[in-house]
Amino acid sequence: MEKEVNDHESCSHWHVVHRDTLPAKAKPIKAIWSFKQERAPDGSLLKHKAQMCAHGRMQQWGDSYWETYSPIVNMLIVRLILAIAKIHNLDSKAIDFVLAFPQADLEEDIWMDLPIGFQVNGQTEADSHQHYLLKLRADLYDLKQASYNWYEKLKQALINRDFKPSDIDP
Repeated sequence: MEKEVNDHESCSHWHVVHRDTLPAKAKPIKAIWSFKQERAPDGSLLKHKAQMCAHGRMQQWGDSYWETYSPIVNMLIVRLILAIAKIHNLDSKAIDFVLAFPQADLEEDIWMDLPIGFQVNGQTEADSHQHYLLKLRADLYDLKQASYNWYEKLKQALINRDFKPSDIDP
């Protein structure tokens, strides 16, 4: 959990604000933790992972998000590209984007309660939660608009590098 919070803080995905600065109509959403176990191919446990998420079901359409649609790639296209790469002896690599969604731009103002275990300026966790919250600067997992914003960021980055969308699978 500490590594996840440190990763977000080092990338300035939020800033801590006093609850008094929260606009009157704004409603902070809850922070939740998602825990997973990463396993080796033989089934043995490699490591435990914690991911901080926003409780996106608390968001209201038209208030804290507008778009949610993001297309997914057709697996037939992926197989076709890999087959063409193999025929032409081209290298193909998989990419795992660490903290992918937070790399996208967040246009809406979203406030989030502090996650469990988060303390501000050496205060107790209870005092921190009572007086402070987070103003998000980047998408977090489970925000309604997170996948749409990530898709738009990735699409624009690919277009800027002269990639063109397929007519079959845009």
